[in-house]
Amino acid sequence: MRHRYLFRDLEHVTRTDRLYRRMHQPQRHPGNPILKGENPWEAMASLYGTVLQDPEDNLFKMWYLTSPNVDGMIQVRQRQALGNITLLAYATSTDGVHWHKPILDQLDIDGSKQNNLIDIGRTNCEGMAVLYDPQDSNPDRRYKGFYWEHGGLDTFVEYEGRTIWGQGEGDGMWVSFSPDGVRWTNYAHNPVISMGSDTTQSLVWDPQLEKYIVFGRFGAGGRKIARAESEDCVHFNQPQLVFECDNIDEEGTQFYGMPINLYEGMYLGMAWIYREDVDGAIDTSLATSRDGIHWQRVLDRQTFLSLGEPGSWEDGMVRISQNFITIDDRIFLYYGGVNGPHTGRKFKQVERSHKSMLGLATLRRDGFVSLDAGEEEGEMLTKLLALNGELHLNLDATRGYLTVELCDDQGNPIEDYTSFPVTGNHLDLLVTFNQPLEALAGNDGYIGRLRFRLRQASLYSYWFV
Repeated sequence: MRHRYLFRDLEHVTRTDRLYRRMHQPQRHPGNPILKGENPWEAMASLYGTVLQDPEDNLFKMWYLTSPNVDGMIQVRQRQALGNITLLAYATSTDGVHWHKPILDQLDIDGSKQNNLIDIGRTNCEGMAVLYDPQDSNPDRRYKGFYWEHGGLDTFVEYEGRTIWGQGEGDGMWVSFSPDGVRWTNYAHNPVISMGSDTTQSLVWDPQLEKYIVFGRFGAGGRKIARAESEDCVHFNQPQLVFECDNIDEEGTQFYGMPINLYEGMYLGMAWIYREDVDGAIDTSLATSRDGIHWQRVLDRQTFLSLGEPGSWEDGMVRISQNFITIDDRIFLYYGGVNGPHTGRKFKQVERSHKSMLGLATLRRDGFVSLDAGEEEGEMLTKLLALNGELHLNLDATRGYLTVELCDDQGNPIEDYTSFPVTGNHLDLLVTFNQPLEALAGNDGYIGRLRFRLRQASLYSYWFV
């Protein structure tokens, strides 16, 4: 099956008439928050990490950041560490909603290994991006981790009257490998990028380039997005700045981070919009790219996941994580929520009523952006496409209808290839014509166009099988 055609951009469209694009916000799960800090080593739960579904184990797996976040020093790995050390925690679920924190017996904290902490890195492991990589022939590298390691060993400095982590030899972006996501082995020659990235990271496999691509703030020059690539996930080229806020954004607006996935052949970024000089809030909007280098904001920078109700555990920051998971007809989007704004130039100190916790929101498959028609019928003509196989649609025409015409290269309808009006709500509708597509395409295929006519309907995607 080829990739689906979606409406995050209109690159596959020649023209539209009396149609408009509409962004759809995901629906928060009624059981939110789905995970929170409950143990002495979990003063907070931050999804500067990854959630994915392991098809071999038939489990949802989550890697999230946490910290004891206490004043003074604690014992970690039988060494002195600051009480705000960043730790990597692990949880599993059979349904993606109810989570279990297994005792891993790995990381010694204050003399005990009875916790769900993964012993990885050296000191502080931040922004852990995890890639499940079945295409790698080495089973010990089935999972790949990419994160910011910093702080050295026993490296502390005084800053404005308080003790903080200093810089250590080997600080930078690290890579680790694992057969199961639990037992990790660090690459022997870390760091792979000698720069930091104080946010979430992204690690993806691009099948077109046949390369591993990483995204983060390393080398970007601030709260902006940089990109680097590698053929083996250890030797990366020099990071390149690829995306930043511009003068259309409110003054002081920044990308706090942007978790990135490949979805139906295109890069889709969950841009964390930080309005530092406005209200200190962080919410999530969408950005898209066909090559991971040239990016555009989706639908005039509309918010995709908005803040929670005032006073809630997510009223100040909502940040969708790197990976999102398609299960049958729904997309699972995991996010971190924070009560109150981010501290910064505008807010030096914030009193929080809730700890940072994790939530789940769901979205219809392909449901990021739809092409809509109102009371008046509208139409859309595609660019030239390979019209081969069976045509399928994801649409909601509960209150209206949709028809499809197969057209020649000039946009003229082809006889016997106009569908009957379609009604109802369908995630995967097979479109039928008076003649099968094989009769038109033959063995060599057919290059033509599609014309969609809609009234009071939403088209989410179309594709050929």
